[in-house]
Parts: sequence; C-alpha cells; structure tokens
Amino acid sequence: MSIKQEERYYNVLKLNKWFAISSLLFTAFWILTFADDYNRPWKKYQSDFRKMEIENVRKKLTDQRAILSDNSEYQQLLSDLESRKSELSNQSEKVKNIEQQLADIEGDVYASNQDYQFAKADLDAAKYALEESRYGSGDASKANKTYADLKKKTDEAFLVAEKKQSLADSLQNELKVLNSFIKQTNDALYTIDGEKQLLERQLSKLDPEAMSFANKIANIVRDVPVVDFIDPYYEVKQVVVNDLEDDLVYMGMPKVDRCITCHVGIDKKGYEDAPQPYTTHPRLEEFVGGSSPHPSAEYGCTTCHAGRGRGTDFTSSGHMPKNEEQAKEWKEKYNWEALHYWGNKMLPTQYTEAGCFKCHSDNMPIKGAEKLSLGMSTFEKAGCYTCHSMDRWGEEYPKAGPSLYKVASKTTKDWTYRWIMEPRAFRHNTWMPHFFKKGNNSSPEDLLRTEQETLAMTEYLFESSSDYDMERNRQKGDPINGELLVSSLGCLGCHEIQPEPDPDYDPSLQNLRLEQGPNLIGVGSKTDREWLFNWLKNPYTYHPGTKMPNLRLTDQEASDIASYLLANKNDEFDATPVPDVNEEVLNEISSDFLSQLNSSTQVKNLLEEMSTKEKLLYSGENLIGHYGCYSCHNIQGFEDKKPIGISLNYEGSKLITKLDFGFWHDKIPHTKWDWFYNKINQPEKYDLIPNDDGTISVKELKPLEKYSLIQ
Repeated sequence: MSIKQEERYYNVLKLNKWFAISSLLFTAFWILTFADDYNRPWKKYQSDFRKMEIENVRKKLTDQRAILSDNSEYQQLLSDLESRKSELSNQSEKVKNIEQQLADIEGDVYASNQDYQFAKADLDAAKYALEESRYGSGDASKANKTYADLKKKTDEAFLVAEKKQSLADSLQNELKVLNSFIKQTNDALYTIDGEKQLLERQLSKLDPEAMSFANKIANIVRDVPVVDFIDPYYEVKQVVVNDLEDDLVYMGMPKVDRCITCHVGIDKKGYEDAPQPYTTHPRLEEFVGGSSPHPSAEYGCTTCHAGRGRGTDFTSSGHMPKNEEQAKEWKEKYNWEALHYWGNKMLPTQYTEAGCFKCHSDNMPIKGAEKLSLGMSTFEKAGCYTCHSMDRWGEEYPKAGPSLYKVASKTTKDWTYRWIMEPRAFRHNTWMPHFFKKGNNSSPEDLLRTEQETLAMTEYLFESSSDYDMERNRQKGDPINGELLVSSLGCLGCHEIQPEPDPDYDPSLQNLRLEQGPNLIGVGSKTDREWLFNWLKNPYTYHPGTKMPNLRLTDQEASDIASYLLANKNDEFDATPVPDVNEEVLNEISSDFLSQLNSSTQVKNLLEEMSTKEKLLYSGENLIGHYGCYSCHNIQGFEDKKPIGISLNYEGSKLITKLDFGFWHDKIPHTKWDWFYNKINQPEKYDLIPNDDGTISVKELKPLEKYSLIQ
C-alpha cells in the first residue's frame, strides 16, 4: 500500500526505519563506549588483589584462632566470661530493678537540682538586698528576714538534691559492680586476641561473606555503573605531592602519582612473594612504608622511579623493560610500547637506584643504594669530574692524575711515549684513559698519526717540565729488607703489587676504596733510584697536593724500599719501539691546528719557518688541549683552562632527541640509559658503522673530529 507523500520530498516510512536503525546503532555504540570506559584494566588488578587480601586475612585469622585455641589463659578467660555472663543473667531481675530505679530517680534528681539552683539564685538576690540595706538603702529588718527564710529554703533544697544524687550514685555503683567483671574479662581477652579482633573487623569490610546483609547490598551497589562515583571500592587511587612539581606544557604542576591504582599491595606487608603488580615493595622499612623515611604519601612513586605518574595503564605509565627479553614478553602480555613522547620514562629495575641521587647526591655511601654508591665512587676514582664538571665534585677536589710539572725528573721520554700510547700495556689496572688503538683510530694511517701525536705531547711535557732539586742517595739499598718494610709499614693498604689481573676481583665499594694508590708493578721501568728515594723520603717536595703521606723514613729505609721496587721491571713494555719523527705527518698535525686561524698560504709559510722541535712543541701543546690531558694532570701552561668535557649536572634530564645514536639507531634501544651505557662502555662506538654482514666500518672523519674519549 503506497503512502501519500503530501508534498514531502522524502519518504516518511524510510525515514522512520533509518531513524530506528540509527537509534539502535547509537544505543549499541553508547553501551559499548560506556562498557569500555567502565572496564578499565586496573579494576581487574584491584579485584584480584581484593581476593588475595581476603584469602590472606582468612589465613591469618585461622592461624590466630589456632594459636588461641592452644592458649590456656585465653580459654580460662573465656570460661570466666561465660560464667559471669550466666551469673549476671541469673540476676537479671535485680539488674532490671536497678535500671528501673535509675530511670525513675533520674527525673527526681534533675528536679531537685533545679529547685536548689532556683533557691540559690533567690538567696543571692536577697543577700545583695541585705547588704544594700546595711548602707541605708531599704528596710534592713525586712531584708534580713527575707534572707533568713531563703537561706533555710536553699539549705533544705540542697539536702534533698544531695540525698537523691547519693541514691542515684549508689545504684550506679551497684550496677557497675555487677558489670565490672565482664569489662575486666573483656579487656584481658583483648590483650590476648586483639590481633584476631582486628582481623575479624578487616575481614568484615573486605569479604562479602563476612558482611552483614545491609553491607552486602551496599558492597554491590557502590560499584554499579553511574552510581559508582559516590563511594566506589574500585577507584583510581592517587598520591598528590604538593612539594614536588612536574613540568607539564611549560607549567609546574603538583606531582600526581596513580601507581597505587594497580600496585595496590605496594605498602602492605605479607605480599612479598606475590606477582606484580600485587607485590610488596622491597625493604618496606626503608621505602614506601608509613614509618619509613620515604612514605609513599609524601614522596609518591615517580619521584624515585620516574615515569608518568598520571598514567593508569601499563603503557601510559611509562614502564620500561630491563632487557630485550622482557620487552618481548611485555609486548605479548600487555601490548606494550615505549611512551615515545614522554622524556622521563620509568627507570628499568637495574637503574632504579639512580632516583636516589636527586636527594642524596651529597651522601656517600647511600644506604640501600649500593650500586649507585659504587657508581659515584667509580666516577670519583676514575676522575670523570675533572673533565665533566658536576656540583657534587667542586673545584676543591684534586685532579685525578699525578702532577706533571716535574715529569722530566721522574721518568724518560721513551717511557712516557709508550705509556701515553698504551697505558694498559704497562699496568693492567690503571685508571689512565686509553686514547689510541681504539675502534675509530686503529687503521695504519691512524696509528702513524697517533705515534707522531704522542711524540709531540711527550716533547711538550718534557720541555715545559720544571727542575726538581733532589737529595742525593748515598745509601746502598737492601731489596730483601725493602720487601719487609713494604709489608710492615702498611704500603699495601693503599697499593698493591699485582702483575696479572685477578680473575676473582669483585668490583665492590669496599675493594674500590682500598685502591688509593697505583699498582706498584714495573716501577724499575718507569723511574730511577734517585727520584724514588726522594719521593719516599718526602713526596710533598715533588707534588705538594699528593695523597701520599710522608712516612718519615730514614735514608736507609727509603733506599731499601726503592731497591725492592726498582727490581720489578716490565721488559716487554721496555722493548716496545719508539718511532722517529715523521716530518710529513708532523706537518699534517701542525697544519690541522694552524689552519684553524690561518689561511692555507699562511699555514704553508708558517710551517716552512718552524723547526722540527717547534712543530713538536706547538703540536704537543695543542694536542694536550685537544685530548684534555690537563683536566686530570697539572701541566705547565694549562692552569686556567676549563674542563674539556661538558657539564653533567643535568645530563640525565636531557631530551633523548639531543643524544646522537649515529648509525646505531636501530641497533641500540632508544633510551637514555642505553645511550649512556654504550657511550661509557665504548666511547668511540658512535664513530663506527655497523654493516649488514656483521662487520664494522669507521665513519669518514677528519682526525680532529674523531671522538678521542677514554676506553
């Protein structure tokens, strides 16, 4: 049957159908949207933890009941309580009678007290009138009579009120006596089963089976959609730390941490063996716990762990895996991916202690942060602060390396050349940076250049060296007695004599602190008898800022120790050839520095005018500045130079976009800690190029552009 359109440009029936369909679709999408918003992942965590908590409380309650069942004192008190309750029940008529008398007399007590108060008020007024009449105001005899009558009435009212109150007190005391034993018994019971009672109350709030009927209904209703905003059990839990701020869109906002929304057991004892995210925080007495120095209510979580505190799911919180295996596991389990645009991602577990540095940078060692303490001690021992300034290590800290002001009196040019070229060939555990023969400068051309660079630096050090006025050693040393003295005087408390690396060495904070002085191997290859004798006698004459103490040795003792130490030589190191000056390569090195301020024509003219020694000294001075040797050592002419490296005070806050991963962008995880780890572990890594066949190539760089950092 056709429908008359009546001048409409659309079909009403079709319109109604489409309206009905769209309404149904809208309702379905609305329900799905609502369900998706309601079914948050964290609700499952809270629900699961509630079940765990109920089970835990039930177990504790069962254990408490088992303990109490074997407690004879507790059982006796229960028996006494039941006996007294039974006795009190038998005297119920007496109790009821007393309670009825109290109820009846309560009104009389109140009325008699009121009568007394009113009478006393009238008496006070009469007393005032009587005193006025004595001074000529009013009839004195009448006032005196009125006062006497009211005084009698007040006294009678007082006696009545006192009598009734005394009767009420007597009844109250009698009732207290009847109930006192029950109270005493209950108090005694609580001292024994207080834990059980607390667990029962806790269970009545957690476990629907232990709730009253009304609470069961409330427990269901409180988490029903729409009304769950009133007082839900499952909710976003958060800590607001007003004293700390997060930088959000160039505004400082109070730190908000919602980590406890999922990590609901983080501050509760008894869940140490539970899986994440239900487990108790390690060392609760030090962290997170209410009585710890770092309660979560005051410090939150991201203050130490970093991450995005306002996130409420696994990815948006900024979780970061500790390794590739965990990353793969998270992707499969949580559909995890790195929070790309959040710079302050959560610290992986192996770097968690880094968060302690924010507040405890001046405390070392830091209790509970052994790895961080070891890192800070290593940073200091290696002298990293001399190249990279940090507030923790101010200008008052000494340079990490020995003074080179008088180096010519201490050793030879050949030894210095070999040492700079390859320090670990002489001393396997030296802290001296290894600049050459690395991945980015080990080609034949690079080695030829570094040989000449080392010759130039050696020449400058010896040319700028000051004279050292040494006392002449006239004693013949006894190496056997010298060995005994080294052992007995405590030399080995700061030094070691270890020709080969210790395979069982433990890089602990304690062992690091024992390494105050260098390993005393190969001393006979490094210096001579006269210098060593003077150093042992008084090290401050050579280097006033040295840590080496003046042991007040006699000439004979110093000579004996020198003889013992000088007997130890490194023949293999001594046999390393020292090249001659290569004029062509030396010209290249000199021109690299000259060309920074001069044209090519000027450079050519200057090189022609300079002698070989002048080129060596010029290049050596510039190379020492280029490699930053002066940062660790006192060197003539570099006293006012600034540290060669950048300041590391805020390096951890640097945006990851400021870190150049070079050609390793897809080979190294894109995190700050992975960049820092690789930079420290292999500084020249970002000068290298990983090839598809597994080989490594070196970037084409000018010699002075290569990263010449330590290894």
